Amino acid sequence: MSVHRLEFHPLTFVEEHDGITVGRPDAESYATLPEDGAALLRRLSEGMPVPEAADWYRTEFGEAIDMEDFVAALHELRFIREDGESPVRQEEVRFQRLGRAVFSPVAWAAYAALIAAALAVLAFRPALRPHADHVFFTSSLVAVQVVLTLSQVPAILLHESFHVLAGRRLGLPSKLSIGRRLYFLVVQTALDGLLSVPRRKRYLPFLAGMLADVLLFSLLTVVAALAGPNLVGRLGLAVAYMIVLRLAWQFYVFLRTDLYFVFTTMLGCTNLHEATTAHLRGKFAWLPGVRKSTSDDQDWSPRDRRVAPWFALVTVAGVVFLLVTLVAAIVPVVVGFVVRTWTALAQGTSGGAGFWDSAVSVLLIVIQVVLLVVVSLRDRESGKEAA
Repeated sequence: MSVHRLEFHPLTFVEEHDGITVGRPDAESYATLPEDGAALLRRLSEGMPVPEAADWYRTEFGEAIDMEDFVAALHELRFIREDGESPVRQEEVRFQRLGRAVFSPVAWAAYAALIAAALAVLAFRPALRPHADHVFFTSSLVAVQVVLTLSQVPAILLHESFHVLAGRRLGLPSKLSIGRRLYFLVVQTALDGLLSVPRRKRYLPFLAGMLADVLLFSLLTVVAALAGPNLVGRLGLAVAYMIVLRLAWQFYVFLRTDLYFVFTTMLGCTNLHEATTAHLRGKFAWLPGVRKSTSDDQDWSPRDRRVAPWFALVTVAGVVFLLVTLVAAIVPVVVGFVVRTWTALAQGTSGGAGFWDSAVSVLLIVIQVVLLVVVSLRDRESGKEAA
């Protein structure tokens, strides 16, 4: 065993319910250690030689520890500076000042004023409240599909940018990525650096995206009130309705939405989704097509195991809420498309603009369904090959 002191990269120590999360934020490497392991790591990172640290541990906790294994694990986590490796310099992340400005007291006052104005509009102008008919801001179904689809790009970017800036204001790096939940394509913000800050500071970065959605909805509602029933006003209400659907999406916690991470942070869990899924699979294994989970329960913390049965009820409630949203908010839109399409195809002439607009609209829907089936089958086959 070497007697020299180990050189460490800057580490963070954050107290959790089931131990201490130690991390190296610049490398996005984290591990949750028991309190004795974290205490030993602190001694080593403060410059205590390895043999002395082993003696200290034996005296402090009344048992010996395999220091070779412990140090090897620290090397695997990249906590220890290797020979010739330069120390990491702590620098201000890009857009940190912008993040502070976006969530400054002045900004919060402006946000409150905008939301209050929107609430006043909704209270005194019932016709501007979200309704499925608002989606059809023009008689062209192709225009409705294309414009609303394209409008989601800046809306989603605004949502994710608020996540990013909320993390950057804390000096944490963050990245955007594309993923999938069930059959939905989603843009995700990687905020692993939040593990290096106390839990109370994690809530705003998790909720910042929903804040952006509420602000955009409020702005569009106010604009629609000012613009009146012209194209600008109708388009504002159409996009606002889509934002309401995206806000409802966040309550589908079983899809690991923003609110899922809020709940897991409040509950002090680390891998609650997998633990809950395994619990539900075990309960419903008697149903056809339901197989027991193959996840390794060693990846779950003791708190994950305790909370999973209770969170399973939240998961079931999320599924119920999804079905309610489907019936109340999405089915009316689908029915509106079907009625308008059938009317144009059945009653219009084959050379009429309405006929061809509806035909192209149906073609766009068919293409999306085909792509969905192809992607799903490909992913299923990939899963089989990986297994």
